[in-house]
Amino acid sequence: MSSAALASAPPETAAGPFAVPGRVESTTCALVTVDGRQYLNFSGSSYLGLGGHATLVAAGIDALRRYGAQTPLARHYGFQLGANLDVEAEARRFFGVDGAMFFGTGYLFGLIALPGLAPLGHAIFLDDYAHYSLRDGARASGLPMYSFRHRDAKDLAEVMARTLAPGERPIIATDGMFATYGSVPPLKVYAELIAKRDGWLVVDESHAFGCLGATGCGAVEAAGLTRERVVAGGSVAKSFGAHGGIAIGDAAVIERLWQGPAARGAALGCAAGAAMTTASLRLVREQPQLLARLHQNARRLKQGLRGMGLSIEVGEGPLATFTHRSASDMQHIQSSLMSSGIVVSYSTYVGAAPVGSLRIAAMADHTEQQIDRLLTTLAPLL
Repeated sequence: MSSAALASAPPETAAGPFAVPGRVESTTCALVTVDGRQYLNFSGSSYLGLGGHATLVAAGIDALRRYGAQTPLARHYGFQLGANLDVEAEARRFFGVDGAMFFGTGYLFGLIALPGLAPLGHAIFLDDYAHYSLRDGARASGLPMYSFRHRDAKDLAEVMARTLAPGERPIIATDGMFATYGSVPPLKVYAELIAKRDGWLVVDESHAFGCLGATGCGAVEAAGLTRERVVAGGSVAKSFGAHGGIAIGDAAVIERLWQGPAARGAALGCAAGAAMTTASLRLVREQPQLLARLHQNARRLKQGLRGMGLSIEVGEGPLATFTHRSASDMQHIQSSLMSSGIVVSYSTYVGAAPVGSLRIAAMADHTEQQIDRLLTTLAPLL
């Protein structure tokens, strides 16, 4: 984030609808139980509603019984868990690539991808609202870092022109779908910019995986890009309802990523997470109706909010986020919805407005009646 954006951002605190963090006692999908009360949930990121799917849970239990909870044999010593090999094979099939790696948490993606690509580039260019993991990865790479205005390809081109010498190669790093507003960057234009300079594009697809693209492969698929000179990856704990992270791309590039400190030191993750991810990728591939239902629910939610005069992001993403008057007004709306048994997020996360934003997420397992209940309850609060 640029210094100006940082200066205007609200403090990111744990403030929320509970005086202390509410105790979550169930899966976190369309319905969630907190402190003994069931709520209709429009918070978080369980976009395909798979967090408690029986197939995923069974796969995780089977993997725990077979492999246990720890993974002490490291890949760089010549070992790899069978569960990890399976999920990497399934990821190659799902995304149509010849290279994939699985690791313990999506946050590692930036710390794996950017230092891994550093020898192939000369500077990293980050969207002002790029996720923290990308920023940490850029710092760990040792390359010069430059920010450009959020989703502004013209500003990016100008920053590159000012900072790159002839023959120097850029690495552009961005979210595929930004976590707060669900906005999508102009990846096709970014790809054209790197093509001119023999550079690389790194896309954190954590919130785009399972949501965007004709088959749910993310923002890279939605933009119609080939995987050449693109490394994509991120969390599988959102749409895919599993645990861990993946990176996908050309096999030679993925092999290069395995050589970095984060990949060598903390990559394997839990076998249960790998097994659940395998099960989820198969499920999403075999049941395209999940993605279709998510898009249908997102359209219903966004149309209803726009009908109230709210400005909502265009596109098929599941997020409907808006700013309404002041922070106290939005916190009052959140609290009133909670009293009615409905959870939404008052967000001060990266990309939120200076006074914060109300973030509402559609999920594939929401019913039309549940979406209408939210809209009817929200309308008189605005």
